[in-house]
Amino acid sequence: MSQTNAIASINSLLLQLPEPLQVEALHYVEYLTSRRAGAASQIGNHPATPKRSGFGILKGKVTIASDFDARLEEFADYQ
Repeated sequence: MSQTNAIASINSLLLQLPEPLQVEALHYVEYLTSRRAGAASQIGNHPATPKRSGFGILKGKVTIASDFDARLEEFADYQ
């Protein structure tokens, strides 16, 4: 099957789908495109940046309010 025939076939099938499924198909194609672009960037001379995991990876990104342990006004009747 040539590329032109494949594209025409995909277009005709997409037009038969309801709009929510067309949007879902679009998201899947975008995912495949980004995945392919990511794989292409790893093929070059630059090694992939290793993912950090473990303790401390969210340091400075999560905060807790200073009054976290304060009593809630909504429960004043139950105290």
